[in-house]
Amino acid sequence: MMTGRYKVFINRRLGRILVSGKPEDEVLINEGWKVIYEHQDWKNAFAYARDYADKHDYILEWYLEEEKEVLKDALIN
Repeated sequence: MMTGRYKVFINRRLGRILVSGKPEDEVLINEGWKVIYEHQDWKNAFAYARDYADKHDYILEWYLEEEKEVLKDALIN
C-alpha cells in the first residue's frame, strides 16, 4: 500500500487534473503542473479533484492501481 499524501495536480493550460500518490509525479511541477490539494485519504483527494474537474470542465485522471488499493482496503475492513 502507498504511504504519504495524495496530491491533486492541475495543468490549466491542458485542462487536466491528476490524482496521484506517486512521488515520481512531483516532476510534473517542472512541466507546468501545480499541486492544488493534498490529503492523506485517496477518496477525499479524488472527490476534490472530481468536483474541480466538473466545475471547470477539465479532464480527470487517476491511477487505477491506487483506486483498487483503496477499494480493496474498504472491502477488508
